[in-house]
Amino acid sequence: MSLPQWCPPYSSLKKNPTTGEDVYCICKKPDYGELMVGCDGCDEWFHFACLHIPDQFKDLVFSFFCPYCQAGITGKNKDAIINGEMSLPKTLWKKKCRISDCYKPCSQDSKYCSEEHGREFVNDIWTRLKTDEDRAVIKEMVEQTGHIDKFKMFGQLDFINNNVAIKTDDEREIFDQIVVRDTTLKSLENDLREIQEITLPSFKKKLELLEVYLGWLDNVYDKIRKLSDDVASSVEGGKMDIKGTKKKKKNCGKNRTRRNICGYCSTYERLPCTVEEFVKEMRENEETTTVYGVCTKWKCNRHLDWVSTNQELYLQQIDSLESMQERLHHLIQARKKQLNIQYYEQLLRNGS
Repeated sequence: MSLPQWCPPYSSLKKNPTTGEDVYCICKKPDYGELMVGCDGCDEWFHFACLHIPDQFKDLVFSFFCPYCQAGITGKNKDAIINGEMSLPKTLWKKKCRISDCYKPCSQDSKYCSEEHGREFVNDIWTRLKTDEDRAVIKEMVEQTGHIDKFKMFGQLDFINNNVAIKTDDEREIFDQIVVRDTTLKSLENDLREIQEITLPSFKKKLELLEVYLGWLDNVYDKIRKLSDDVASSVEGGKMDIKGTKKKKKNCGKNRTRRNICGYCSTYERLPCTVEEFVKEMRENEETTTVYGVCTKWKCNRHLDWVSTNQELYLQQIDSLESMQERLHHLIQARKKQLNIQYYEQLLRNGS
């Protein structure tokens, strides 16, 4: 995905080189109090104005991702996106109140932000009706809910949450047109399916394989320590022979196996070899820094803290995906309710 035409190329600049002030957003300017939104991908802050987002949308942001994260340039999961393990993130919005000039999010299981706006919407429809036929439709819709005050909560009724019962071919056609062919619902369901069946299991498997590898590595460490202790015992025993003390200590010190190694390996899909094979190869090739693809350096700055870094990365990605999965469940449920309401409204208009 490419950047929007209005968005400049990514810059990692954090401070103004002249003033030393912290800079933000795509404009790389300081915070002067303008309305800003935080990115859930890179944790940077962006001005609403620079992103061409109207200020009145500030309460409707559900999950925001900046243009760079949406293009796969930045973000916690950038590498996974580049490798095709995750899809590009998208900004998600809360459902807006049905009143046209209200930019507050809908209340739970409702199409309005408040009861007042629910009544206002119904009254507005009523005043704009021009024919007796239209009035009859509204009357029938009110009768379906039992009371005019319940009409504003039409999307909250239990039957809206249930699977729609299709009785005729005409109803099937209306349902297919409104619900089945809805592109927004399809997109949400596809995103959820991708997370459930591909992306989330992939990262859980990676974490599992890493744990298996770390277990193997612990056994390698134990084996190395045991051999080192055996060598040390031999050295202590050699002290009893006064004539051979220096020679034995020198030889044994030269052949001593190191107690700890870096242990970094680029892949954990399968174990490199058995513990015995690894330690044997390592002892026979003490000058090498890699054995069976495993880094055997005593001090390795290149792979510093690789264990905690990888574990934290996978756990963060799993947590992020599970949160996104929960969000998609709610969005799909809300969208289905909305479409079911539209379906029943259309049936009432058709006199079904």
